[in-house]
Amino acid sequence: MNKSIDKSSSTPLYIQLAEIIEGGIYEGQHPQGSKLPSEQELMETYNVSRVTVRQTMKHLAAKNIIIRRQGIGTFVNKQIFSQTVSDIMGFYPSLLSKANNPEMKILLYETIDPDSDVQEKLQLPSEAKVLHYTRQYLVENSILVVTQVYIPIFIAEKWTRDDAEKNASHRLIQEKAGFTINNSSLKIRASLASKQVADYLNTAKGSPVLELRRLTYSIEQQPIEYAIFSFRGDSYELTTKIIGSEKNSWELKKQ
Repeated sequence: MNKSIDKSSSTPLYIQLAEIIEGGIYEGQHPQGSKLPSEQELMETYNVSRVTVRQTMKHLAAKNIIIRRQGIGTFVNKQIFSQTVSDIMGFYPSLLSKANNPEMKILLYETIDPDSDVQEKLQLPSEAKVLHYTRQYLVENSILVVTQVYIPIFIAEKWTRDDAEKNASHRLIQEKAGFTINNSSLKIRASLASKQVADYLNTAKGSPVLELRRLTYSIEQQPIEYAIFSFRGDSYELTTKIIGSEKNSWELKKQ
């Protein structure tokens, strides 16, 4: 942040200072989570008043670029990863196109007897087994989301753990098992992290998470994958666009 303020410019001083700070952040001078210079340091560096500095901080906070912690200081906010609801059909390809240095990690990979909820979702007979695995998605070494994936074993036996380490489940279902994916149903809700989810997300138990449950169907409308995504509430947002009337777009259920 070595640029100067032009006091003869028609651009307000606080906007100029905000642009300098924001530019420094995007150029990597201040990484995500790092502390910014104090009010006094900014006043002296750019020869501006305390009022100007505070206007600047208010402006940057409104843009979610910084976060102010009372008694501690001002910090560069973490990246908020934004995705459309339709992108959840192919979560990892979307992550690849939008995030820096994304990666997947398989934490658990096992064949299990499904519980009653998974069995019902996948419409399986009582004796059927499923592949269950836990996967983390990371962006710049920070954990963004953890997923619990359940796939009938007669489908999942077509690939190995090594395949799952490198490929999204939808790709494996189509390319390894030969199923055509037709559609997915999504249920989204705000939740609080259980101890297990908190450990996977490297956050505190009870922290806010966005929980998304995805049930994927084949072209024959056979359920072929059930996945539960738990997103960190401080790092992720979902967006959608409604064309025309909102009628029948939403269904609300009390938990």
